[in-house]
Amino acid sequence: MMSLRRPITFLLSLTLLCSPAARADAYPTATPIAGYTLRAAPEEIRVFATPNMKANLVGYIIPGDTQEVHVLEVSGDWCFVSFSSVTGISFGYVPLNCFDVAPPATPTPAPTITYAAGTPAWVVNSREGYRLNLREEPSYTARSLGKYYTGAPMILTGLSENGFLQALVAGTLTGWVDERYISVDSLAFVPEMPLVTVRSSTGTILRGGPGTNFERLARIGYGTPVTVLGVRSDGWYHVQVDDQVGYMAETVLSGSLPYGYGMDSDNPASDSHHANTENSFYINTRTSGGVLNLRKSASSTAKSLGKFYTGTPLTILSYTRTGWAYVRIGQTEGYMDADYLTPTQPTQFGDKRIIRNKRANGLNLRGEPSTGGELLTFVPNNSQVIVLGELSDGWCYVSYENLIGYMLDNGLEPIR
Repeated sequence: MMSLRRPITFLLSLTLLCSPAARADAYPTATPIAGYTLRAAPEEIRVFATPNMKANLVGYIIPGDTQEVHVLEVSGDWCFVSFSSVTGISFGYVPLNCFDVAPPATPTPAPTITYAAGTPAWVVNSREGYRLNLREEPSYTARSLGKYYTGAPMILTGLSENGFLQALVAGTLTGWVDERYISVDSLAFVPEMPLVTVRSSTGTILRGGPGTNFERLARIGYGTPVTVLGVRSDGWYHVQVDDQVGYMAETVLSGSLPYGYGMDSDNPASDSHHANTENSFYINTRTSGGVLNLRKSASSTAKSLGKFYTGTPLTILSYTRTGWAYVRIGQTEGYMDADYLTPTQPTQFGDKRIIRNKRANGLNLRGEPSTGGELLTFVPNNSQVIVLGELSDGWCYVSYENLIGYMLDNGLEPIR
């Protein structure tokens, strides 16, 4: 059995398919874990007999009426739950990404001074790759103003409250950070701020705030290296270019640093429950060159929106009771057979093609499957690309160097 954690209950409606082995007398009494709330879902959520999407079902979680449900254990990507019914207490497994995890409530003592105002400080996260929230208030439940990487500079205001320090980030943004992940010693860490480049062929604007309505600080040219201090939920990055600090839109930069993906140092659930991971999965058809349909509805006879190759990354938004997952791939959402989705990246990755456009010198790679979509870059003839998927409207979902976007299939040929 897995180790037990903190106490909770929440209310849900359940339709049960219980066997005697799933009854309470088959399991020891356990203390529920606190802070787990089921995410909204368009259909019932399946409860499995074992932590495996192919396991037998013991019931369905159906939003509506009320029944007590307890999360008893968490291991990897699964929650072990108990739930009551007319037949007694039953048990089963539900995917962890079906739940939101709330950190425990914290007290709010009066502010105190811990560092002199104007003290330079730096983010030092608990583990490599983690990020630290700059919060609107000194609380773990307060809104995040951005997530900052190890090495991001700050200036402390001299105020502290409830284990948080108030800080000024890059001279433009004030918020609260967990004092455990702040250092005033510039030699106490190795910087981990990602380096990306401007991918828009026309360059982009460095702005004074996260939005196109903010002051234009400078025009930054194509290919310019950009240091990312932190990422925001609205699609903007807090960045530094040479000695200038400001904001750039995520869509004009190479590399993907999504706000919802990865761990946060200041979230108590991060280490053991992966509470801040976006539901990132990969297609794995388990056959060479195999493809999986993205469908308009959760049925094998529904219209196909495109066919995608093994290795294609995607985000699972929810599950259905019939074995389908509602997913997002690039700019497209639809349903896929959940049996062919895995959290582990396969060794295969798409289908290699070569550009041979007889009507031009190459093909455009765009941010959307449309000739009006943002131009990410121009890819010349005889360049190799990896096709991740083929949409039903003549576009391909393509990986080229460190970019992923859309390219017209007319002009793409197999590599012989």
